Amino acid sequence: MADISFPARITIARQPDVDGLPILDAKLEVADDVAGLALPPGPAGAAGPKGRPRSTFRKMGEIPTAAARPGGLGADDRGKWWHRLDDDGMDVWDGAQWVHSPHAVGPQGPLADANTLDVAPTLHQPDLTVPALDFIGKGANQQVKVTAPAGFAGPEGPAGASGKIAASPDYDPSTSPGSNYVFAYHRPTQKFRPLQPPMGVGPWSWFQEDFVADQEVDASQLTVGTFTVPAQSFAWRPAVQGHVYLYGASSPVDATVRLGSADGLIVAATRPCGGGYLYLPLITAYRDEDSVPTLSPSSTFATLPAGQPATFVVSLNRAGDGSGKIGFSRTQASLVVHAQPI
Repeated sequence: MADISFPARITIARQPDVDGLPILDAKLEVADDVAGLALPPGPAGAAGPKGRPRSTFRKMGEIPTAAARPGGLGADDRGKWWHRLDDDGMDVWDGAQWVHSPHAVGPQGPLADANTLDVAPTLHQPDLTVPALDFIGKGANQQVKVTAPAGFAGPEGPAGASGKIAASPDYDPSTSPGSNYVFAYHRPTQKFRPLQPPMGVGPWSWFQEDFVADQEVDASQLTVGTFTVPAQSFAWRPAVQGHVYLYGASSPVDATVRLGSADGLIVAATRPCGGGYLYLPLITAYRDEDSVPTLSPSSTFATLPAGQPATFVVSLNRAGDGSGKIGFSRTQASLVVHAQPI
């Protein structure tokens, strides 16, 4: 609010209170012409509630004269109007009374082009709760999009007739099923299709009595088990784990699982250890005597083609030029093989 300056006379009277302390009493007097000055307006108030949306005018029909005006209209009929034929005027009901505008209605204009309304497919989504009608475009070519909110879930329907998975519209037939394949959802195509076993086929396993009897020998190598996995319908690489009890009298000894023979590629091994009997895990490892290859999706190292069985040889090996006996106990010895498709 802006400041206002005006002349005035102030009279100040001084008098003591009951305790003898002074009290000042000020009296303000202004002239009559100043007292009649209008104060400036204050700040704008908060916006009021939004009114109901409605059409400004709605033509309801034609009447010959004012005497033919319809009766029984109320506040909800505000904006309705009738064409008065006697003076081409508008009789408008404003919610409380009639308002007449003479000569407000002119001659009829030319007919508009025929409108073509293209109705897009109705959209149904469970998370939409408000219906909507959206017009797109202008003029004679328009499109309307309808959003229909999901209703309440109905009762469970009867079970459908049994059918083939391959005949379903959400099945992708581009991949042919194979032995031990799994049924999986393919996100890029948003369809189901056969998929190679992600964790491999198997397992094939052997335990304790499947190995050779306990023994100690003075040799650089001791074969303690030979095991066979049947041929598969796909190319694969073995994933091998297990445990062995081994012994080295005076030199470190390790255990290896080799593919094909006692001199084949290594697919699992323990770390070298010496001393008394030790229970060691066989860990998957792909290497040969001289190097450890780098595996990739296209690598063929330690793989078997479709239709060929695989032989796995478990051996104890004395390290380097060591000497002394090496030993094996089949107590809790084990070997587990999975066929990993490539």
